[in-house]
Amino acid sequence: MNVRQLVDSIAALDAKDALQCRLGHDGWKLLAPYLSVSFLQPDTVLIREGDNDRVLYILAEGELKVQARGHDIATLGPGVVVGEGAFFSGESRSATILANSNGIAWSLSWEKFEAMSHQYPKLALDLTKGLAAVLAVRMREAILVGQFV
Repeated sequence: MNVRQLVDSIAALDAKDALQCRLGHDGWKLLAPYLSVSFLQPDTVLIREGDNDRVLYILAEGELKVQARGHDIATLGPGVVVGEGAFFSGESRSATILANSNGIAWSLSWEKFEAMSHQYPKLALDLTKGLAAVLAVRMREAILVGQFV
């Protein structure tokens, strides 16, 4: 699998909650076999509020819409990570994420993450640090706008 588009999208994202781990080309090449790719069409649901799966997604191309409790709350572009909260916690999904346009998303399941972490522990640690930073920024922002429950 060629992850160059994914790596470029992550690097280009200019947002507070951008994934900051810099795995380098070699790190992404090691991670690639553990990732799955999805080709999105408008209204493709990646994550459904209330579901209990442990998969995170990184958008390489296109646009995503975030809905919570029946309301549109955000539009997200390439390079964004979604689903990290349930990925780590195992809790149910707090929002629905669906494609707003044609696009490409890469995903990592908890099972593949565990397998990768046994094979490449430093890579898993670097990725976890980056995802933890995303979670921390999002939690802080949610608290500041009164959305933390």
